[in-house]
Amino acid sequence: MRIRRGLAGLLLAVTCLAANLPAAAQTSVVSIFNAGVQKYRKGDLDGAIAAFTSVIEQKADHWKAYSSRGVARRDKGDLQGALKDHSRSIEINPRNAGAYGNRGVVYRDLGDSGLALADYSTALALDPDDSWTYNNRGVIRADRKDYDAAIQDFSRAIEIQPTYAEAWFNRSVCRKHKGDLEGARTDRAKAIALDPKFNR
Repeated sequence: MRIRRGLAGLLLAVTCLAANLPAAAQTSVVSIFNAGVQKYRKGDLDGAIAAFTSVIEQKADHWKAYSSRGVARRDKGDLQGALKDHSRSIEINPRNAGAYGNRGVVYRDLGDSGLALADYSTALALDPDDSWTYNNRGVIRADRKDYDAAIQDFSRAIEIQPTYAEAWFNRSVCRKHKGDLEGARTDRAKAIALDPKFNR
């Protein structure tokens, strides 16, 4: 069995206006940003990246556009571009938990589990109710064979979101490694009940 890894998510706070711009420009920035989100949702990564870039050209400190472009760039396989975007988003807004979580995914993809773990932990300090980031941090800890800490993270993800099938499955894998076969069977059965894909 393999640990399942969560995917990064877009920052979808799409209704905020861009400060310090005339009203018409604010409306334009919001409209373009929303269009980028819709393109991303439809799988048009190039269109999404172009839209977020247009937002940044109009408002250079639009941290949500940087972070969202970073998500789209990672999905296209441009890890260095994604890393730069998430880092810039964090520079602009250091309390941006989502950008830390998404940058952690990029660090993980680049093979730097230490920086990934640090970013996940920072994200959780800023937003302690983020089940997705608990799951992702648990994956890193499981990769490092720190199964007790991983189980704690998966358990917290489940506590926050009881229907999180991936976290149930991941906890089952760790419990199996710990020799808790009954707990592993129970967790895996719950994961399958929530999402049949975990029966493979």
